[in-house]
Amino acid sequence: MRKFNLTILFLLALLPVLFAGQTTRIPYRGIYADDPNGTAGIYNPERGFRLEIAVDIAKKCDVWKPQEYPGITDYLESEINKYACDSVSLVQTYFYLHGYIGRQLPPEAFATMDVYFNKLRQLGKKALLRFAYETEPMGTVSSGPTMEDMFRHMKQLKPYLEKNKDVILALQAGFIGAWGEWHSSKHNIESSDANKRIILEKICRMTPQDRVVQVRVPDYKNLLPKDSEAYRKTSFHDDFIVVDPHRWDGNMHEGTPNFDQIVEEGAFMPVDGELPWGTWSMNKENGDANGWIIDGKKTARQLFLEHYTSLSVIHNYKERGAPDKYSMMYWKETPISEEYLKEKHMPVSDGYFRKHDGSAAQRNAFEYVRDHLGYRLELQELQIDTLKHTDNHILNLSLTLINRGFSTLFNEHPVYFVLVDEHNQVKEFLTNADTNSFQPYRPGDKTYTPLIHTIKGQVTLPKTANGTYKLGLWIPDSSNTFPALLSAAPTEIFLGGFRPTDVMESISSPLCKCLYHQQSPFHQQQPHPNYLIKERIYLLRSG
Repeated sequence: MRKFNLTILFLLALLPVLFAGQTTRIPYRGIYADDPNGTAGIYNPERGFRLEIAVDIAKKCDVWKPQEYPGITDYLESEINKYACDSVSLVQTYFYLHGYIGRQLPPEAFATMDVYFNKLRQLGKKALLRFAYETEPMGTVSSGPTMEDMFRHMKQLKPYLEKNKDVILALQAGFIGAWGEWHSSKHNIESSDANKRIILEKICRMTPQDRVVQVRVPDYKNLLPKDSEAYRKTSFHDDFIVVDPHRWDGNMHEGTPNFDQIVEEGAFMPVDGELPWGTWSMNKENGDANGWIIDGKKTARQLFLEHYTSLSVIHNYKERGAPDKYSMMYWKETPISEEYLKEKHMPVSDGYFRKHDGSAAQRNAFEYVRDHLGYRLELQELQIDTLKHTDNHILNLSLTLINRGFSTLFNEHPVYFVLVDEHNQVKEFLTNADTNSFQPYRPGDKTYTPLIHTIKGQVTLPKTANGTYKLGLWIPDSSNTFPALLSAAPTEIFLGGFRPTDVMESISSPLCKCLYHQQSPFHQQQPHPNYLIKERIYLLRSG
């Protein structure tokens, strides 16, 4: 039995009086817009908006503003504060290695990366990691890596990445060219398909076995044999999401084979992307007389169809220097309706467009994208069966849920039912649930019918057990590093679900009354910290 120093409880139900042989069903409703923080973003690991940070590993500072941000994590911490209200749990992280061209990575290089990764652990965030060397396009940098430089560094990085995979959602296939984008390299490495294939295969071998590699366009993935392990672990990140056809979109707009490939294969791997910079798209030379605004509703539909896990929040949103607002600011002024979403077969959470009194709630395109990137798990019903004639108190539990997000969960997330007693002692009951299977709908289903997933488990206590217990669901990150975070940002999964009643009920016999007011896990991420909320699912944080 484990003792939790800080308990953030994702409680399942206020249980009615239970008797042996009884079956109890407890329904849940979705989150209404006027529930406490009902229109705030849900902060969950490995999904949602992401930042973008670039660190010069040799100089131990920010790549683009080294004088303003001279420390390894200075810019990271500044951006986290800037986007604190946007539920950001991911950071696209560039590690620039140009200071080590022609030589091995020394111990101090890994020490610098350690500082950065440890800060991510402290903040409860994960990286979409990219290695790069060249900071300017068209070969204008003074020096660039050879393939031998890349391979030397990849060999050194392989065990290091395995050691630190707990803070890595995925790797992005950098290394080549300006910003690791596979173009305009100093030595013209990308001019050969053979070179690109060999480098991508080596990046895949460098990457931990249970993490994927993301490439900018499907053409790069298609250089690999389709029956290879490298092909199976290669996903996508679109660095130029503009929705409508454009000469720079990599031929990835709807109706192209590339778009269809992401739709087909993106259901099984994390997919990432970003809009172009607002300072570019809002320049009237690149659009109409008022600048080029990227449509929020069309973008939401593309992100849904292509199963996006994450999207950059720094592009076309809060940049400086625009003559007007950027696209994401306009998204906040773009209404999105339940009727539109249903017409487009896009996910609609129960209660998302409603208030407690049944009246309609206004939602906008920005909120919808923020709330549905990656997974959005919504409880449906908990069934409790009490067994007769046993030597113990035994409850068979069956919990159903629907994923209202754009994609399933990835990486390792064991699922537990838990009982917590009055002394904060926790008894865990591991289930066989596979969170990677929590697809929003069956991949390939053109009706996009939501799937109902079931978590089954059994909770057992000896008949001598007495006192008050809380019943909960715990979906932790599999890493051993996150539990030590204590009061930092959550690394377990928050689920949406409310009981339809506020009546406090209890289990009879020695087996407990359930208490239901707990601290929110959002306390460092949301604008209204430490609010109390009733009958919402929280999880347990160990320490």
